[in-house]
Amino acid sequence: MAVHLLSYLNDQFTPGVIDQLSTELNETPASTLKAVKGSLPILLGALTRRVQATGGATSVVNFLDKGDYGTTPLDVSQVTDSQQKSTDTANAGRAFLDEVFDDKLDRTTELISTYSGVKPASSLTIMELAGSIMMGVLGRQDQEKGLTAHSLTTLLAGQAAEFRTAVPSGLDAAGSLLGFDDLVTKTGPTTQVQGEDNFSGTVINPNIPKSDEGDRRRENVRWLRWAMIAIAVLIAALLIQKCSENQNGVDGISTDSTSRVESNAVEDTSASTKQSIDDAHGQSSDSPTPGALGTRDSSEVKP
Repeated sequence: MAVHLLSYLNDQFTPGVIDQLSTELNETPASTLKAVKGSLPILLGALTRRVQATGGATSVVNFLDKGDYGTTPLDVSQVTDSQQKSTDTANAGRAFLDEVFDDKLDRTTELISTYSGVKPASSLTIMELAGSIMMGVLGRQDQEKGLTAHSLTTLLAGQAAEFRTAVPSGLDAAGSLLGFDDLVTKTGPTTQVQGEDNFSGTVINPNIPKSDEGDRRRENVRWLRWAMIAIAVLIAALLIQKCSENQNGVDGISTDSTSRVESNAVEDTSASTKQSIDDAHGQSSDSPTPGALGTRDSSEVKP
């Protein structure tokens, strides 16, 4: 079953979601729905224009590379039941909107606000929620399947005309601001545009056009992941070995754990100790007679 981007985003904002969102934003459901209907094609059209610009697709893919999408919702209804979750999701989508709209975001949300009757802050929140969902779809595809600049451009270009025609007539100024006149889907046999006008399968695993570059990127990610694991294990082993070595508290030199480091300052040099040594082993100082220290002179015989 084919899933179109615009249809997918539209399906996110069910009547129940619109009611919840209206309450959170303190807007009427009718105004909120109008803002949603205007925001979605503008978001997708702006994303398409971004990837069509020189270096734009690569910039978007690089942005997606840096994200963590483990907690990014796949459905708006997952977050609109809580003010805090809605706010967190909207904040996460703001960086994506900045990447897509650049310096035109504020002006765009003002135009949507004027068109729909919601506050500018409300129109921005709606755009951020939709942007977060779209970012999650593309981001998961990027990190799990290897999205490339070419495949992203191909996907969006195949739906470009649909984005342009879906913009409400009251938002023509936004279309002009973002250059939507250039949003045109190329024509050709189905075999040439297959995968461009839709992505089949599920949102988690969409059938986005693949390329050799994407395969290489996936292999590089796998190789790098295992290399980092091996390095981490090696470092951990070295640290454990280092910590297990015995060291004295003076100069950090490893020592036998059964020995005791004792400085010369505590050596016992008392007369009684010297006499004890003399009685047990011989003299306690240098002898004038030949032989090793402690060897008694054989000529001396005690009575």
